[in-house]
Amino acid sequence: MERPDFFTLKNGERAKLPFSNKEYNQRLDKLRERMDKNNLDMVILTSMHNIAYYTGFIYCSFGRPYGCVITAKKISTISANIDCKSTLEKISL
Repeated sequence: MERPDFFTLKNGERAKLPFSNKEYNQRLDKLRERMDKNNLDMVILTSMHNIAYYTGFIYCSFGRPYGCVITAKKISTISANIDCKSTLEKISL
């Protein structure tokens, strides 16, 4: 059996975020406005500070890098498969 390089996995209960969904949506709306003004299709976040600011996901990488891709309509995390459950539980947008 051959595994795909990329896949979407959804599971787990959502954790309570530090700020309201309204606050995170306002942050994302402002970012997406800037993306639109600059003709950007996506933004890739690799800083734990930026990922936390826009998604509420605060992580400890244990040597494994994380990322977050934000498009006009979607947010996707980039993480090792071993960590995906904790990622999904903490991002509720």
